[in-house]
Amino acid sequence: MRGLYIHIPFCRARCGYCDFPSSAGREGLIDGYLKALDAEAALYQGLRGTFKTLYVGGGTPSLLSPAQLGALFTTLEKLTGPAAGLAESTFEANPESLDAEKAALLKEAGISRISLGLQAAQDRLLKRLGRIAMPGDFLRAFKNLRAAGFGNISADLMCGLPEQSQKDFDESLDWLLGLEPEHVSLYALEVHEGTPFHAAGVKEEPEAAAGMYEAAAARLAAAGLRRYEISNFARPGREARHNLNYWEQGEYLGLGSGAASYLDGERRANTASMEDYTEAALSGRPVPEQYREKLEGRAKRAEKIMLGLRKTAGIELPEDIFIEFGQEIGRLLAAGLVERTGGRLRIREDRLYVSNAVFREFV
Repeated sequence: MRGLYIHIPFCRARCGYCDFPSSAGREGLIDGYLKALDAEAALYQGLRGTFKTLYVGGGTPSLLSPAQLGALFTTLEKLTGPAAGLAESTFEANPESLDAEKAALLKEAGISRISLGLQAAQDRLLKRLGRIAMPGDFLRAFKNLRAAGFGNISADLMCGLPEQSQKDFDESLDWLLGLEPEHVSLYALEVHEGTPFHAAGVKEEPEAAAGMYEAAAARLAAAGLRRYEISNFARPGREARHNLNYWEQGEYLGLGSGAASYLDGERRANTASMEDYTEAALSGRPVPEQYREKLEGRAKRAEKIMLGLRKTAGIELPEDIFIEFGQEIGRLLAAGLVERTGGRLRIREDRLYVSNAVFREFV
């Protein structure tokens, strides 16, 4: 399995919690950026036909006009062939920029899965987050996707938000489950340095988020959405295959500013500067990088364990790995954070929310 990730760094407005490489109010740069993507993609023609999944993320990919989307898919087909031939192709969207025309265009282009941002079902909370779309916009976009024939829609939901009560969260979950999405990604608010929330002094609410998260896990399971990864729940057969490839330490190529790749045991990421990326790609020069590192030996095996433990099923390990990491695994077993069954190691279901304590053993 090899995945292809495309980063679209444009947004209409920047959310208070967002730490992804993205810019607001710069739509005039989109056409040049798409040409740069096409130039970068041309460098990887040798990988054409090897990709099984596609993920177009951002930013807000749905901000692109129909003509710009057409240009993007022309570029992608040079590497993947028609998107309809892939095992999975995901497109991220924000409700305010996904109308019926774009929903139909995405379906015609062969996109099989849509990730749609909700976050909360209360106007006041969405405004506090800096979101443009309100619940009515989400509902409209969701209906447009169903009308276009999409049978695999994922929705993002957040907990531990500023001024969010348990009642607020329960209402949001009820509202979302009423729409019967195939997949739900549930995230606790994290305040990262460099974000508007960090500058404003917004604090995380880990205890409140933990209560909301655990209650939601039970509710989602009862609704037929099985937790298969720490933050992700899906109906049978609707797990995100592109993301599973990440967690199984599979290869992927990332195109665009800030995009990361993992090929031939080497990790690297393009510069997060849209201007530097575009200028380099269009001039035929190598795209500047944030980092490049070769994963080998114990470091590679440690990362494989850490990524595999994100899945609720855990990871199957040979006995020599249990011996090599015997001290780390022993401490986790003694602390009741993980459990071992034969050659399989997994985080205990009731300890998934504190998974960072597990991961620290393998960093």
